[in-house]
Order: sequence, then structure tokens, then C-alpha cells
Amino acid sequence: MNRFVSALAPQIQGLLEVKHAMGLPYEASERHLWAFDIMCAKHYPGQRTLSREMVMEWVVKRSGEHVNGQIRRITPIRQLAKHIASLGGDAYVIPAGIPGGQIHYHPHIYSHQELRALFDAADAIRPTPYGGQRQLIIPVVFRMIYCLGLRPGEARKLHRNDVDLAHGSVLIRESKGHKDRVVFMSPDLHAYCRHYDAAIGTFHPDRIPFFPNHRGDFYSKGTPDRWFRELLSTVGPLIMASPGSPPRPYDLRHAHVIEVINRGVRAGKSPDALVAYLSLHLGHSNTEDTWYYFHLAADFHPELRSLANATIEALFPEAHHDIR
Repeated sequence: MNRFVSALAPQIQGLLEVKHAMGLPYEASERHLWAFDIMCAKHYPGQRTLSREMVMEWVVKRSGEHVNGQIRRITPIRQLAKHIASLGGDAYVIPAGIPGGQIHYHPHIYSHQELRALFDAADAIRPTPYGGQRQLIIPVVFRMIYCLGLRPGEARKLHRNDVDLAHGSVLIRESKGHKDRVVFMSPDLHAYCRHYDAAIGTFHPDRIPFFPNHRGDFYSKGTPDRWFRELLSTVGPLIMASPGSPPRPYDLRHAHVIEVINRGVRAGKSPDALVAYLSLHLGHSNTEDTWYYFHLAADFHPELRSLANATIEALFPEAHHDIR
């Protein structure tokens, strides 16, 4: 991250130091603070007080901006004001209720037919004239998200050394909650990744990322979303999405968990045992996030409710969506 340049730079840097000391990556919020710092330097040069005028200029909704994105952009500025106030400084704190409530996404639960269509489309992807080996990468990255239950960002940021192709394990570094975890590939996925590694190695023999772009670096955050939209445009009407909730790469993680839950329940495993396993497997910091998937599984597969109705419903807490 570039050095902050506005008169508020010391306060911004102080907030980041506090967040990092707490073990929080705070990467997205740091990018928003950097952009806010640039705005302050440009429009309010030399102003050392976080004023209402400065904050409300930042709050204004941008063209085409989703309210959830607006909330993510505003939250670190509200935290900055509270940080300054806690140190005895003068700062305008954005009132609660601005910009409004978050819109909760309803995940798309893929059928087996939809998954097959997506992966067929990924296998048929063509190279582009802009370089890179996306025809090799796209089929693998989305299979890893689905087969291992990864968050898309976790897959995108994998190092080559994180994927142990000798033993079939994958190290997920500092996932949500700033914790590492290890997941294990099935034999089919293991063989698939070994084939991919050999193929991509002819183009990037000394790469650091497991999925390198044309320069051998990590792909940007928005790249998997763009690839996925391309796959959806190819699949077309085979995937019927709910209005306002288009399928996302993240929903492949949901599909993985629901498949694990249904296989486990049909095999007679107790919900408690499944929750304990899935919490570790998914990198959840608390089991409430894991129980959320049992609600989805029961809604998608009515037979799950009949198989474990008494046990699961008695244990259901109010669950929260596992956001990226």
C-alpha cells in the first residue's frame, strides 16, 4: 500500500496499526482508507480534523454502486472517526443507518446438472490474445473451489508451494479470521491438479502463484468473477437464478458444503459431528456460520429434513451467512 499523503495520514496509519495488532488483515478496508486519503489530500489539503464535510463527500453513493459495496466503503471511515475520537481528537462519526441496511444475498444452490454444464463450459474455454493460460487455469480454479469448499479469494491467492502435489493436501493461508488451515484433495482432483501443474509449468516454471497471470503474478480480485460471468453466458438458460441474486463463484463453496452434509446425513452421521468437521474444514471461527448450511441443505433436499428432522431442528441456532 502506498504511503498516505493527506493531513490525516498519522491517524489513518494509527488505525491500521491497531487493526494489524489485533491480527486482522484489513486489506480491503486499507484500500478504501487509501482512496479516502487521496480524496482528502486533493479536496481538503492541510485539514487535520475529520470534518462532516469530508466524510459526507465520501458517503455519497456512486453511479452503479450496490448498497453493500457502499457499506464496505463507508465502514472503515466510520471506524477511523471512532479511532480518532477514542484518542481525544475531534472527528465526525457517520451516524448509524447511513447508507441503510445491508441487502442479504440469497445463494444459488446448484443442481448436479448445472454443475456439469458449468464445468463443461470451463473445459471448453478458449485462450485470449492478451496472454496468460486461462484455458488451463479456469477449469482447475473452479473445480478447486467446488471440490474443496474454498472461498474464491483463497483459490486465487494460492501459492504453488501451498499445494502439496506429493500428498494431495492444500494449505489455505490466513483465510477469513486470519487463520491457516489444511484441506485434502480427492484422488480425482489430486490427479487433475498434477496434470495442470505440469502443463502450466511449461509456461511459468519458476512461478510463485499456483494460478499465475501472463506476468507470472497473482490475478486481481475481480478476475474469477469475470471468468464466471463468461461461463454463465455460455451456459445460458441451463441455470435459472433468482431475481437480484445471480449465481457467483462463491456459491460453488455452498454447493460443496451441502453435498458434504447430505452425504453425511445419509450415512448416519450426527449433525454435531458434521458441524465440528465442517467448521474446521471451512475455516469458520464459530459454528453458527456452519449451521447456516444445514438450513440450506434442508431446504434444497427435503429428504434431509425427513432423515434428521428431530435432531437437526432441535439443534438449529439462528445462523448467519458466511460472507467472503
